[in-house]
Amino acid sequence: MARKLIAVLMPQGNVPERPSQALRWVARSLSRVGIASPLREARLILAHVMGVGPAEVGVRDGHLDREERRLLKELLDKRCERYPLPYLLGYVGFLDFILCVRPGVFIPRPETEGLAERAVELVPTLPRGAWALDIGTGTGALAIALARARDDLRVVATDTSEVALRCAWENAWRLGVLERIEFRTSDLFGAVPETFHLIVANPPYVPRREIPGLPPEVSLWEPRAALDGGEKGTEVLRAIISGSPKHLEPRGWLLCEIGHGQGEELLRFAKGVANWLELRVEEDLARRERYLIGCLGPMT
Repeated sequence: MARKLIAVLMPQGNVPERPSQALRWVARSLSRVGIASPLREARLILAHVMGVGPAEVGVRDGHLDREERRLLKELLDKRCERYPLPYLLGYVGFLDFILCVRPGVFIPRPETEGLAERAVELVPTLPRGAWALDIGTGTGALAIALARARDDLRVVATDTSEVALRCAWENAWRLGVLERIEFRTSDLFGAVPETFHLIVANPPYVPRREIPGLPPEVSLWEPRAALDGGEKGTEVLRAIISGSPKHLEPRGWLLCEIGHGQGEELLRFAKGVANWLELRVEEDLARRERYLIGCLGPMT
């Protein structure tokens, strides 16, 4: 039913030749299918087609040529099917840098920028030559943010997806931090025998039954393995929390992104598996539980 409705609402008519008119036409088409920020997205799509910055789209003189109009219609049709915008454009912004992203790789969200900021704030407190672990690296967003924060920090970044690891490798190479990051195929700690001063993770934490109710961009197109946290959403998080004490140096830090409403359960669970000097849950900018933060104490 949803796909039939989208088909009815697909863009009608020919693509206007003038950029300013095309911008309005694209925005109206996106608005009809329920895109939350139609003008912003229209500007980004048109800028991608024209090869200019978003601010230039509505003011550039001239006309879109036939190939530009064909490509614009192709991208617009896909976006109206709720295909994720970052997959269409091939990139997504994260903190102060740009990440390439492709289908099959989880798209980093603003909430994960909050996780990265908290991890980067800890980096100056780590000893010289410290090591960090990024579990489930995806695009490499967290690993790259850490590697950019300090030249002597070494990062191991893992994922079960070869597509994701290749994407992360390319991002690290393009951003000039490849020599500071080691990429490994690993399911959680499976191929990680070392200990670290910092572990970060943005694991799947959506309860399985809730996945069909997520926005179509997520439920239809993004990799399910990056979403599905099991029956309650905490299955992978519990595995990371229980495994991390063996892989943390004394006074090492664990930072995980979590789902809203999971904080109390995970705090209780974490207290049962290790002696923590600090253990807390922090909220994101929307005031929703989002980050579990722990500093490991002496082994008992």
